[in-house]
Amino acid sequence: MNKNEFMDELGHYLRHLTDDDRQDALEYYSEYIDDIGLAADEDVCARIGTPREVSRQIIAQTTERRIEEQREKKTVRGSGSILWLVILGIFASPIALPLAIAAVVIILALVITAGVIVFSFFISGAALTVAGLFLCILSAFTGTVGQVLFSIGGGLFIIGLGILILMLSLKLGSVLGRCISSAARKRLSKKTAAV
Repeated sequence: MNKNEFMDELGHYLRHLTDDDRQDALEYYSEYIDDIGLAADEDVCARIGTPREVSRQIIAQTTERRIEEQREKKTVRGSGSILWLVILGIFASPIALPLAIAAVVIILALVITAGVIVFSFFISGAALTVAGLFLCILSAFTGTVGQVLFSIGGGLFIIGLGILILMLSLKLGSVLGRCISSAARKRLSKKTAAV
């Protein structure tokens, strides 16, 4: 794709920007292509990317700049412009929304997996504690005195191990809960600060 074809297609992708923003971007890239010294028939896309990729960068940069300008103005009309630019950004980058959804799903899956692991440790600790208790009770009715004492000792060991696992799983669950709530609070405070 030569320079003229590239500039025509780039202008088409930037058609939703304001005239000033579109003209500034087209002038910048026209000068940029001239500065990198491409031959008349050389492929522009190989050096700077496709017009669609370049337009996405331009729209993203323009959106960020407009949002900053509107924050400074703090006008109702500015909020509508921000919304329009955000919508343009979403449509200009069709891959961003699925990636964001995938990131949320992955984070949610990791949180659920961690919760299930902590819960399984808790259940294991409770089961060991109950099993040790039954071993102590049932061993009193079987075998010789040595066997009874050995079984009671084993039962007490299993009870202790179960209680230790219960305590560790509760502590791990508490730490996991604090981490999740802290991350959520930070994320929400960033969003409210941005608004």
